[in-house]
Amino acid sequence: MSEQRNIEIIQEMYAAFSRGDVAPIVERLTDDVKWVSHFDPVVPWGGDFSGKEQIPKFFEAIFQSVDVEAFEPLEWISNTDTVVSLGEFGCRVRSTGKRARARWIFIWKFRDTKVCSYEQFCDPVLATAFR
Repeated sequence: MSEQRNIEIIQEMYAAFSRGDVAPIVERLTDDVKWVSHFDPVVPWGGDFSGKEQIPKFFEAIFQSVDVEAFEPLEWISNTDTVVSLGEFGCRVRSTGKRARARWIFIWKFRDTKVCSYEQFCDPVLATAFR
C-alpha cells in the first residue's frame, strides 16, 4: 500500500473519532493489534489496550471521562508501513472540570492494509487536568 493511502486511512479514522464512531476504526485494525497509550496512570485511556476486542474500551474511556473540545492533526510523516502524526487535543475533564490542551504524537504501523500497531504519546499537561 502507498504511503499516501496509509495517511488517508488514518485521516478516515480520525474523522470517525471526531464523530464518536468507533466501528470504522476497529474495522481498520488487525486482530492482534498492539495499542498502547503512554500516559500517567491517572488518564483513563492510558495503558495497553492491545487486541482488537479491547479497542472499544479505549474509546469508551475517552468519551466517558472527557468532553473533547479539539482534536487537530497538524502534521504527517510517512515512511513505507509507518505513519507518524502530530497534533493537539483539547478537552474538559468531567471529574475535575479542568481543561487541557496538549500536543500529541501518534505512531501507526501497517501490515498489508490494516493497522497492526498504535502508540500514543502526549504532553503531561493532560494528566494534570485529571488531578
